[in-house]
Parts: sequence; structure tokens; C-alpha cells
Amino acid sequence: MNVREKRWIRFRIYTVAVFFVLGLGVVLCRAYQLQVLDKDRLAAIAHEGYVGTIKLPPKRGTIYEREGHELAISVELASVYAHPRRVKDKAATARALARILGESPGKILGRLKRRRSFVWISRKIDPEKGKRIDALELKGVGVTTETGRFYPGKEIAAHLIGFVGSENQGLEGIERKYDALLKGSERRLIQMHDALGRLFSISRPDPSGRPLHGLVLTIDKDIQYKAQQALRAAVKKARARAGHCLVVNPDTGEVLAMAVVPEFDPNAFSKYRPYQWRNRVV
Repeated sequence: MNVREKRWIRFRIYTVAVFFVLGLGVVLCRAYQLQVLDKDRLAAIAHEGYVGTIKLPPKRGTIYEREGHELAISVELASVYAHPRRVKDKAATARALARILGESPGKILGRLKRRRSFVWISRKIDPEKGKRIDALELKGVGVTTETGRFYPGKEIAAHLIGFVGSENQGLEGIERKYDALLKGSERRLIQMHDALGRLFSISRPDPSGRPLHGLVLTIDKDIQYKAQQALRAAVKKARARAGHCLVVNPDTGEVLAMAVVPEFDPNAFSKYRPYQWRNRVV
């Protein structure tokens, strides 16, 4: 390689380096302009795109029995909402939603006629129904994901575990006692519209949220089931109105089962009377 070729190679390297430095300088200058000089103007533009912010119920930690079987879990469900002022043909929209949700068109129409910027149409429904509604692309109607509580064992240890409300807040039993521990960070549904006025939403966790914790009980699922079965039979035989049973490990004092009759299903607690929720053991 002669001197002339070496100079040519060096020239090309310098040329590429100069273009690279210039390009990097342009990127840095543009970033400075956007992040510092135009910060307030861009923030104002972004703020104009906000429609509103709605708090979503927090996800809750799982409750386990001593062998690791799940007694209470959080599941993802769909929730349908609307911005009534953006729904032009409210009657047609109500009919389309009613066909999928299985509700009265009149009730849905009543929600759409409310003088509010945001209304819930139906919360915590089957995700498949949510997908079908989302596919309709109804103007002013949106679908988001919420978490709901599910109790796989239904009546198993229901009085001990308790249940949660519509906002995933503990209302009875362990769910209420350890609500602060089981409750995770809240999520926020941020509604925005783009430059063309089309509505969309973003679900984000609360930045000041808390970590999610689970809970392991000393209850044994099999012993709990047998205790409830035996208690149910004993109450029926004695023609009693109610009864309770407690199974404890005599060596450690651990509670292995806590049965109460009458029973209830925490997945549908509102269908029962309050006296049926009562834990008569404690």
C-alpha cells in the first residue's frame, strides 16, 4: 500500500467521523430543544389531549392454604366504559352493546344519556365479550382491563377468607383483616384523543404504588373440606339453624380448618344475606 492510498483511506475515515459528529450534534441539539426550550409548550399540547383520568381497582395478592393451593386469586376481566358526549347515536350504540352484554337496551341508553364525561357501562365481564365490543369500534365507547377476585374453592373456607367489593377492597374475613398487605398499587385509566379527535386510553400503574404481597394460611384444604362436609351433615341431622367447627393442631396451635354453617359462595356474596357471611367461630 503506497502513501497515496493511505492518505485516501485516512481521508475517508476523517470524513465519516466528521459526519458522525455532526449527526450526533444535531440529535443532541434537537433533544435539548424538545426537553428544555420547548418543554412548556409541548406539555401544554399533551395536556390538551387528555380527556380524563379514572382510578382502577388495585390487583390483590394471592391467598394460599398451607400446601400452596390457591384460595383467592386475581383474574383479568374486561370493563366497558363510555364518554356520553362523544356518542352520537346513543340508541343504536345501546342496542349494539345490549346484544353482547345481555342487558336491557333501555338501561344502557340511560347510562349513555347521563350528563357526565365518563360512565361505566358494564364492569368485570368476560374478556371475550370485551373483545367483541372492542371489535365494533363504537365511537365514544372503550374497553379496558380490570382485575377481579376469584375464589376457586367457592364455599371452602369462605367465612375465613371473606370477600372483596367492587373496588377490590376487603370487606370480610382475611381479605379485610389484611387488606393493606394484600392490596397492590392502583392503576389509572388515562383517556386521551389524538390529533384527529379519536379516543384511546392508556392503563398505567400508580408510580407511588406499593408492592404486591401474597398470604399463606395454616388451613389444610382437604381437612377444611371434610370439616365442612361433616358439619353440614351434623347441622342437618340436628335440625339446627347454624353450627361451627374448629380443627387445631394440638402440638403447634395451628388452625387446620374453620367451618361454619350456613355456607355461602364469596364469588356471589351479594346473593346471600349478611347473617350468612358471619364467621361464628371468631
